[in-house]
Amino acid sequence: MKDLIFKNIDTFMIRTPVLSVDNYLRFFDQKLTEGEMKERLLEICHNPVFRESILVASKSLYNKMIDFCNGKEIKKYDYFIKAIYKYLIRISTRPTPFGLFAGVDFGEYTDENTSIRYGTNKYKKFARPDLEWLMKIVKKLEQEQYEQLWFTVNDSIFLKGERAYLLHSTRKDDDKRVNEISVRVTLPFKITCELARHLIHYQTLKKELIKQFPNTSEEKIERFLKQLIENEFLISNLRPPLTVMDQLDYLIKRLKESHIEEWSNELIDIQQKIRTYTMTPLGEGEQIYKELHKKMKKLADTKNVLQVDMKLNLQEKKLNKQVIKDVNELMHILLPFSMTYQQTDSPLSRYKQEFIEKYGVDREVPLLEMLDNDLGIGAPMDYTNPKNARLAVGVPHQLIDEQLREYFLHKYIEAVKDKKSITITEDEIKELGLDDYDYQSIPDSLDINVIIKCDSEQDLEHNHFKYYIGPNLGSTHAGKSFGRFSYMMEGEEKLFETLNKEMLNLNNDSGEYVTCELVYLPNETRHANVTRNIHNSEYELALFTNNSKDEYHRLSLNDILIGIENDMFYAKSKTLNKKLIITMNNMLNTQNAPNAIRFLYDISLDGKKIWCNFPWDTIFQDYAYIPAIEYKNFVIAPRKWVINKIIKTNDKISFTEFEKRFKKFCSDYDVPKYVYLTFADNRILLNTEDENCLRILHHEFNNRYGNIILSSYEEADLHLVKDDAEKEYVCELVIPLVKVKQENRQWYAKAKKSNHIPSFSDIRVKLPFENWLYLKLYGVHSRADDFIAFYLSEYCREKLAKGEIEKYFFIRYADPEQHIRLRLNASEEKLLQIYPDMKQWLRTLIDKRVVSRFSIDCYEREIERYGGTELIDLAENLFFFDSIVVEDILKLKRLKHIQFSDEVIGMVSIIHYMEQFGLNYESQLDFLQQQVNKQDYREDFQKNRSVYMKVCNTDNDWQGLRDTDEGMLLLNVLNQRNRSIKEYASKIQDGLEASSELSILDSVIHLHCNRLFGIDREFEKKIRTLVAHTLYALKYIKAHGLVLKN
Repeated sequence: MKDLIFKNIDTFMIRTPVLSVDNYLRFFDQKLTEGEMKERLLEICHNPVFRESILVASKSLYNKMIDFCNGKEIKKYDYFIKAIYKYLIRISTRPTPFGLFAGVDFGEYTDENTSIRYGTNKYKKFARPDLEWLMKIVKKLEQEQYEQLWFTVNDSIFLKGERAYLLHSTRKDDDKRVNEISVRVTLPFKITCELARHLIHYQTLKKELIKQFPNTSEEKIERFLKQLIENEFLISNLRPPLTVMDQLDYLIKRLKESHIEEWSNELIDIQQKIRTYTMTPLGEGEQIYKELHKKMKKLADTKNVLQVDMKLNLQEKKLNKQVIKDVNELMHILLPFSMTYQQTDSPLSRYKQEFIEKYGVDREVPLLEMLDNDLGIGAPMDYTNPKNARLAVGVPHQLIDEQLREYFLHKYIEAVKDKKSITITEDEIKELGLDDYDYQSIPDSLDINVIIKCDSEQDLEHNHFKYYIGPNLGSTHAGKSFGRFSYMMEGEEKLFETLNKEMLNLNNDSGEYVTCELVYLPNETRHANVTRNIHNSEYELALFTNNSKDEYHRLSLNDILIGIENDMFYAKSKTLNKKLIITMNNMLNTQNAPNAIRFLYDISLDGKKIWCNFPWDTIFQDYAYIPAIEYKNFVIAPRKWVINKIIKTNDKISFTEFEKRFKKFCSDYDVPKYVYLTFADNRILLNTEDENCLRILHHEFNNRYGNIILSSYEEADLHLVKDDAEKEYVCELVIPLVKVKQENRQWYAKAKKSNHIPSFSDIRVKLPFENWLYLKLYGVHSRADDFIAFYLSEYCREKLAKGEIEKYFFIRYADPEQHIRLRLNASEEKLLQIYPDMKQWLRTLIDKRVVSRFSIDCYEREIERYGGTELIDLAENLFFFDSIVVEDILKLKRLKHIQFSDEVIGMVSIIHYMEQFGLNYESQLDFLQQQVNKQDYREDFQKNRSVYMKVCNTDNDWQGLRDTDEGMLLLNVLNQRNRSIKEYASKIQDGLEASSELSILDSVIHLHCNRLFGIDREFEKKIRTLVAHTLYALKYIKAHGLVLKN
C-alpha cells in the first residue's frame, strides 16, 4: 500500500432519491397492458409524496397531473406521460439533490462495518425564498424606500480616467440584461464614495453632500444619489450576504432597523408560513405550499419563489475508513493521467507570458487594471465578460502526449476485440513515466463523488466495495459540493473551520497567506441560489451585495494585486500585505462570471493537477463506442454508446422503426438491460427492454440537438442504503479530501515584490523627451549584428563624445516583428535639440535600406525587475556599459580580431558577470545548476571540454584566457563594465525594494545574451548549461589550486 496522498475531514455527504429503487423496477420492469399501465400511472399520480415533489418542481406539470387524476383530457398527452415517467425515474433512481426528489445527509467514518440506514421518520423539508424573488423585493425597496435605508459603496467599482465602471450589472431593462454601467468621476461622486466606504444612512449622506455643495439644489443631489442607487454604485443594507445562514431573516432584521414595518410584517408572515410548510411531513404539504406560493407571487412575481431542499434523517450513517484508503489508491492512478490546470498551450498559459512580458515577475499589478483592455493587457483570450479587445493569435489547444495517445488507442483496440473494459495498471503508468510528478502539483483538496455498491452481503461485511465515479465527478476544492446545503447541516461551521485550518496548514508556513471567500451576486440573480453558503475563511470579498464579515475583514476588488511567483499567479491584498487563498464554497460555474471573479478562481488552480481532467475524454471524443475504463475495483468511466453515430438517420423515424434498429444495436454491441440516457451529468435510467423507456429514448433521438449518449449502469447487486423494510436506495457519496502535508519540504527563497509605484506614474512611464527618447527601429533583423556594431555604435558614441546625450542602451525585441529598441538619455532640452539631426540619420538609414521604418514610444521602466526606485538608475547605467561591450564584441568578431565561438564568448561573459557581482565559485555553480538540466548538452561539453575549462577558469585573473591575444582582447572589452556592475551590486545589498539579488543577476545576464546573440532562448540555455558543466568540471582543480596546462 502506497502512502496516503489525501486524508478525510471527518464527514462526507450522502445523497439518495426519496423512493427506493424497487419503485422503478415495479413500473418499468414488468410487461403491463395499456389499462394496467394507466392504472399504475394513476396510482403514482395520486401518491402524495410524488404529487408534492412535482408541485415543488413544476407547477404547470402538477396542474396537468391533477387534471389527469380528475379524468380530464390532457393536451399533448404523450409529452405529459413522458414528463411523468422522467420524474418517476428521477425520484427512484437519481441521487442528485433536487427539490423533494432527492436529499442529503452527512455521515461519519468508522472502524466498524459500513451501515447507512433510514429510521421511521425518513425526511425533513427545508425551504427558503428563491434569491431572484428576494432580490426583486430588495430592489423595489431600494427604489421606493431609499430615504429610510443605509448605503455603502459597491466593492466592484473600477476607476478609469474620468469614469467609474462596474464589474457587471444585475439590472435588467425590459427583461434584457444591462452589460456595462459607468458614470463620470465627478467631485460629488468621489466624496460620495468616500462617505459611503462604510454603511451610512441616506439622510446623513444627503446632508453631507448638501453641506459640501451648498449651491446645488437638494432635488439635484437626490437625483444624483438615486442614479447611483439604481445603477448599483451604492448598495443598501437590505442586500443579504450570500454567506449567512438565512437571507430572509437578515432582510427582516434590516427592515425593522429601518422602520419599514409594512414590509417587515409581510415577510415575517412569509417566514412563519415557510416554517409551517417545512414542519409538514413529506406528502402532506401540498395545500400549504400552494397558499405560500400564491402569497409570495403577490409580493414579487418571479418564475420561482421558493427553494426547497430535502434532508435525509438517516438513523445510521457510518462509512468504514477502508473507503479513504481505496480512494487514495485511485488517486495514485488518476493524478498521473490528470493534466495540470492550463499547463498546455492554453489561453491562461499564454496570458502568463503576456503578463511577464508587460510587467515582469517582480511587480504586483492591480487586478482590475491588468484585466482592462485599455490600461492593462485585457483578460485571457477565452474570457467573455468582457472579451479581450486584441485579436487571438493561433488557436489554443490541449496537447495529449503522443505516447499516452498510443497507449490508450492500443488499450481500446484490445478491449473492443476481447469485449472487455480498458483496465489500467500501476506497472503501465510506470512504463509511461507518469508516476513522477511534483508534490506541489497535487491539488490541496477536492471532493470526489462515488457510487459505492457490493456484490454480496459478505463483501459489505469485509469492506470489499465496488466503486463507480459519479457523473458529476466531484469538484476542484473540498467543500464546494457542501456549500448550498450547509444550512441543513448540524455543526456546519466545524466542517468549514476544518477546511480553513487545513488550507492554512498546507500553504502558510511562512505566515504570508490568509483565506478569503469570493462571492458575488450573478447578473441572473436566480443563479445565486447555487452560491449560498457559509464559510470559515478569514476574509470575504462580496460583490453587489453585503459582506457577512465586519469591516476589517471585508476586501474589495480594488485592493487585489496580481503577481507571479514560481511560475504561478497569485492574488494579494494590498491593504493586508498578505497573499490570498481564494475559496468559493459553491458549485456555480465561473465560466460566465465577470472576468475578475473568473480570474481569481482560475489562478487558485494554477499549477495544480485537475484530478478529473482525463486524457481519454479527448482521445476518444469522436468515438461511437467507448469501453468502460477500470482500475482494480473502480469503474473510472462507464461504457458509452453514441447511438446517433450507430443508428444513423437524417430524418425523424417512427417508433416501430426505431425499436427495430435499437434492438439490433443492443444485440450488436452487447448492451446491458439497464443503461443511462446521459446529458452531461444528468442521467435517466432506462430499461432497454421496456417500451415506455424506449419511447423516452425515441423522443430524445428524434429531437436531438447534439449526441445521444447511453452509458452503463452500475451492475453490482447491493446498494449501501436501506430502510427498515430492507428496501434499497440508489446512493451517491461526496467525499471531501485534503492533501496530506509533506514535512521537511524545501521552501524556495521568495523575492521581494513591489506594488507602490502606480502603473502610470512619471517615475515609471517616461514620455518622449522626458529625459528619455525611445526608438523602435524595424527592418534590421537580417543584419542586426552589423547595424549594432557600426551604424548604431558610431552614431550614439558620437553623441556621447559631444555631450549631447548622457547614456544610451539597446535591446533586441519582437512584437512579433523583430526590431531594435534604442533608448537615449539626456535632458529634455538636449533631446529636443538633437532630434532634427537624429531624424536626418534615420532618413539616411531608411534610404540605404538599413532600416525600413521607426516609431517613437513611451519608455516604461522595469523598476521592480531591477530592484526598485533607488536602483533603476544604476541598472540603466549598467545597460549602457553592457551595450558598449556588446557593440565592441560584435565589431571585433566582424573584423575577425576575435575568433572564439559564440559559445565561448557567452560562457566567459556570464562568468565575468557573476565574478563582478561578487559570487564566489560555489555560489556561481549553485546559481546555474538550479536553472539547467544536467543532462543537456553533455556531448557538446565533452567535445570542447579542455577549451572551455581553460578559458572559463578565473584563477590568477583569468590566466587561461589571457594566454592568447584574442583572450586578452575579450577580457579588456568585458572589463569596461566592471565599475558599473560593482556599483550596482553593492547598492543592491542596501536598497533592494523588489526582486532578489540572484533574480536581478539572472535578468542582467538574460538581457546581455539578448543584446549579444538576439532573441534565442535555446542558445542562451545552452550557454548557461555549458557554464554549469564547466564550473562543475573545474571543482577539483579549484579545490586544490591546480593550474591547467595547454
